[in-house]
Amino acid sequence: MIAQASSGDGGTRLAVTYREAGDSLGVCERVVWQLVKDGKLKAVRIGRSVRIPVTELERFVSESANAA
Repeated sequence: MIAQASSGDGGTRLAVTYREAGDSLGVCERVVWQLVKDGKLKAVRIGRSVRIPVTELERFVSESANAA
């Protein structure tokens, strides 16, 4: 399971930044940008920010593990 980022109030966030997604996957932020660009990861725009849903990271890892 992907380590979910906690918010400052003790809750669990539903979406993370590109940097946080990279940290969770063990890759750099640039790799996450490329995965989104290639359509392998989906990002959502919230106002002026772009975030990766945690469920999307879990789906990606699960599908990648099944393909290996």
